[in-house]
Amino acid sequence: MTSARASHRQAAEHPPATTGRSRASSIGLIVSMLVLVAALVAIAMTTRRASPTTTTAPQGTTLQPTGKVNAMGVPYVTTPGSATGTAQLGPVKVVGSNYALGRVPLDVAVVPSWTLTNTGNAPVQLGEPVAQVREGCCPGALKLGATTLAPGASTTLTFELAMHPGMDGWHDMGVYVPVSGQDGALELNVTGDFRD
Repeated sequence: MTSARASHRQAAEHPPATTGRSRASSIGLIVSMLVLVAALVAIAMTTRRASPTTTTAPQGTTLQPTGKVNAMGVPYVTTPGSATGTAQLGPVKVVGSNYALGRVPLDVAVVPSWTLTNTGNAPVQLGEPVAQVREGCCPGALKLGATTLAPGASTTLTFELAMHPGMDGWHDMGVYVPVSGQDGALELNVTGDFRD
């Protein structure tokens, strides 16, 4: 009896080696499956491209393709969202200075824009606009129309934004335009949540 109890206790304290091998096989199988799933997700994300047909943003806004693509081959779509607020530095004024894009799909290009107007009675010179990332990444190209504005004249500033997987999430950027004879720069803003 005593030896039977001792054998039973020894078996409980030291399970057979096959149990360890079985656990290692199970863990190895689970790890292999996780690696396979991660690889499939990565392949799907890197090979997916925006459809040239109409894209619907999650909030229900229909983004129409323009028929043009940018230098990286990403299709342009109509720019969602709206602009609110007013910014002014010296005589240069922008109505709709804060552009909120809302939700923007990945793998498309949008181009928020602002109209800068000289409200003064003398010509004004605009400097090179600069983007500053507050949150997110990857500011696109800034294009300013006229750099000299006569009294009452306006020009347009555009800011191309296109995000692909890996750049998704919330983006908050400031755009700064120097104005001749003024300290600092005219501040414009754009935000958007880039994701599918």
